[in-house]
Amino acid sequence: MKRFACILIALLTMLPLASCGGETPAETEANTAADTAAAETETADPLADLPSMDYEGYDFRMLIRNAENWLEDMVAEEMTGEVVNDAVFKRNSETEERYNITISHTPSSHHNYETDAKPLILAGEDAFDLVIPHARVAHVYANEGLTADWNTLKYVDLTQAYWDQDAAQSFQMPGGLYCMTGDISHESVGASNAMLFNKDYFDENNIEYPYDMVKEGTWTLDVFTQMAETYSRDIDGDGAITEKDICGYATFYWIGPIQAFYSSGARVIDKDSDTYAFSVYNERSVKMFEKYFDLLNSEYAILDSSSDNSFDCTSTTLFREGRSLFTDVNITLVINLREMDQNFGVLPWPKLEVSDDYVANVDAGTNLCTIPITNSDFDRTSLILETLAILGREYVIPSYYEIALKTRDSRDEESAEMLDIIVSNRVFDLGYYNEPMGNAFASHFAEISSKKITDFTSWHDGKLKSAEAARDKVLEEYYKRAEG
Repeated sequence: MKRFACILIALLTMLPLASCGGETPAETEANTAADTAAAETETADPLADLPSMDYEGYDFRMLIRNAENWLEDMVAEEMTGEVVNDAVFKRNSETEERYNITISHTPSSHHNYETDAKPLILAGEDAFDLVIPHARVAHVYANEGLTADWNTLKYVDLTQAYWDQDAAQSFQMPGGLYCMTGDISHESVGASNAMLFNKDYFDENNIEYPYDMVKEGTWTLDVFTQMAETYSRDIDGDGAITEKDICGYATFYWIGPIQAFYSSGARVIDKDSDTYAFSVYNERSVKMFEKYFDLLNSEYAILDSSSDNSFDCTSTTLFREGRSLFTDVNITLVINLREMDQNFGVLPWPKLEVSDDYVANVDAGTNLCTIPITNSDFDRTSLILETLAILGREYVIPSYYEIALKTRDSRDEESAEMLDIIVSNRVFDLGYYNEPMGNAFASHFAEISSKKITDFTSWHDGKLKSAEAARDKVLEEYYKRAEG
């Protein structure tokens, strides 16, 4: 009886714990296991699936486009306290330590359209493990059969999210994939197009920020156009809206017109077509042309078609000085605008129709990675590239988000959501990047806007035959190499 009483007392003691939410031993064990699993997940090695190799001090050599933006994309000489620089340094240092290598680089002879590695590759010289030129030049190397097929790389898993999936599909050529990008390059984010709006000017006019419209899917070209027209202001009273006033929309001809084309859903070359068919001209691209160019040619918009680049153009200056409600830029330019007097927000470029997805063209001035066919060890290179991409996802891209979203006052959390939408809807159009294949269509709306062409149909039809001939000439060489 004493033994029974002890057991009964013990059971009664446990009842209040259970009735008040206390855990049973089974629950405690399950929770402990869950906590342990969570802790293991938090500390999991992102490189656990890759082999540990000792390359005995090998010098991994990169040739990189010679301009600050693109060099800093891949190289950091030391820790400086600058967020993105330090993330790049950490990525590269951990890669060097893991495989007992050094990572070195050579700046190219020019910041733009150079092919410095070409004579070395043609001579059979193993001069570089990786060549990272202007994205259009990457395709020049590929078109001449000077770059390796990424599909054959032993350790590169192109199905992973840290390699851009649209680029992997779009850049596939007969015989292989000869250039690639992803989280190995934060310029794959930085070169994406975004719309900026002046928050202070919105506040002064009691306009609701478009964030909710973006999330609801109602942020369209018609809404954007109406805002640009409604809130333009003739400040100096001369009866016209000029650069001295406040325009609704300011753009650079290699940004807005190019992005408008892609926001119609069009591409120069249909990425799903085995024949690499042109898809420049269709019902939707015609509709976008009519709507967008009506705005572009109105008094409410200012187009800069004469500046050399988007980093120093009229549209950026107007926005920085508070003289435009909207402008569109590569995301990397957001960083350069952090010190402007007005607050601003980041948006995806508006859709053509409510039913559409948002689209963000990635400017062809970005970096693209190519591997010379003279590379002496593709397995080693593939392991290093996969590691740089994984650690880019772990360290560099989050840091780039952080710095890109800093405005004058604080980090804009709503713009962070917008940036997620932009980055998840990036477009890499083969016909835009591979200029010889896209030929006359490679610059599409940019050429139309800069030359003030008013008839899209005639422009397209007049160039179609020569564009097809140029495309077929490029494809012929790929097919020859693919057939051996």
